[in-house]
Amino acid sequence: MIARALGTACLFLLAAPAWACTCSNAQPGACPGLQKDDVVFLGIVTSAGTLPPDAPAGSGGAATDEAPVVRYHFRIEQEFAGPDAPEMDIYSGGDDGDCGYRFEKGQEYLVFTHPGTEGRLFATICNGTRPASDARAIIPQLRAMRDGRRVASVFGVLRRADPPALAPADDPEDPLPNVSLKLRSVYDRFETSSGADGVYSFYDVHAGTYRFYANLPGRMDLTQKTLAGALPPFKIPDGACFEYDVDALPTGHIRGSVLGPGGKPLPLASVELFRVGQYDGSHAGLWGFQGTGGTFDFVHIGAGEYILVFNRLNRLNPNSPFARSFYPGVADVSEAKPIKLKDSQQLVNLKLQLKKAYPTRRILVHVKWQGARPPGSLTVMAQADQGDNPAAEKIAEGLYQFTVLEAVDYTIAAWEDLDPQHGVAACALPGRITTPAVRIVGTKPRSGADEITLAFFRLECVKP
Repeated sequence: MIARALGTACLFLLAAPAWACTCSNAQPGACPGLQKDDVVFLGIVTSAGTLPPDAPAGSGGAATDEAPVVRYHFRIEQEFAGPDAPEMDIYSGGDDGDCGYRFEKGQEYLVFTHPGTEGRLFATICNGTRPASDARAIIPQLRAMRDGRRVASVFGVLRRADPPALAPADDPEDPLPNVSLKLRSVYDRFETSSGADGVYSFYDVHAGTYRFYANLPGRMDLTQKTLAGALPPFKIPDGACFEYDVDALPTGHIRGSVLGPGGKPLPLASVELFRVGQYDGSHAGLWGFQGTGGTFDFVHIGAGEYILVFNRLNRLNPNSPFARSFYPGVADVSEAKPIKLKDSQQLVNLKLQLKKAYPTRRILVHVKWQGARPPGSLTVMAQADQGDNPAAEKIAEGLYQFTVLEAVDYTIAAWEDLDPQHGVAACALPGRITTPAVRIVGTKPRSGADEITLAFFRLECVKP
């Protein structure tokens, strides 16, 4: 369908984080154009309503084991493919589940559809549907396809942007006009410039692997706001119509460490960055991770004042057993020290000092088999009654260690999914061997490590 060819490059970055849906991100292919069965239009939502789950066949009702079906009624403003009609019903939900598009009444959208049951037309977040304000690059190409005119090989919008969750409330993304742009491969060079609305188009681009360049104003990096680094090269065939939105991001940098009570960096820590005034505890900020290297990094940060928080949700996490804390190491956001960043400034030695840790203890787990271990994939897991599950650390073959919170109960078990090549006489299906679970009850502090043994003895037959 035309939507996938045109919409993939930018759509997944826009929509995938919003709902629990995974869309395939196919490489650009030859442009299929608008097919006779496609239904694509620009329209305004005039009404919306959830259909009852027990609606009879033919009425558009959802089955009880599916996500609710919502019917949206559109007034058609511009038609690109499909029937010439002033109004149309579009559905979302059903077996599309979380991939269903959630339209808002009174808003204008570019809508791509696919046929569903009972002759209904559905829209999802994976097929190019989007607000009209995000479609200014693709709409001219759809008109060209409809009217039989030449279509751009690569097109999109160049805009000034901030990383996700860090845009100032009063400073929306701005298109960058009149910027010189280039596509370069080993053999070819193509040049164009962005228009007044930031839209650019490259025509008659040959097949090849290309890099994208822009003559940006100072103190900006060409990338996409979901990427930590520079734009990667992309490959297109002859006859492509590839939508490729790009961003000009600021070049500020914040790097630091989350330190435990002893002053050493934690081996595992997650932090989030917020603009001052935008933290309320219920919404995620720009996420960063500190691993064994002992540092976290935030790149492409614009000038402003920021709040840094560790463990925003205040989860009981045995892998990082500390309560929520704000830079430089306080428990309440009202006491947090704003991080002040100038344009293009590099702050690279921040230290968020954590206070007292939750009490923990170690659990050593010995895994044993009756006879030789069969080939397969072994999993050892500790399930927490409260908070997060601890990570398993493999000490030696058959020996694992967990660090757990003393105040929390855990259920520890292991299972092995047998190698499909390994014969399982008792099973017509793939086999799994399991151990009886061992219950670890939270206790007062103790020294040393608890040791338990998990022994395999039971075979289950599981579905592939």
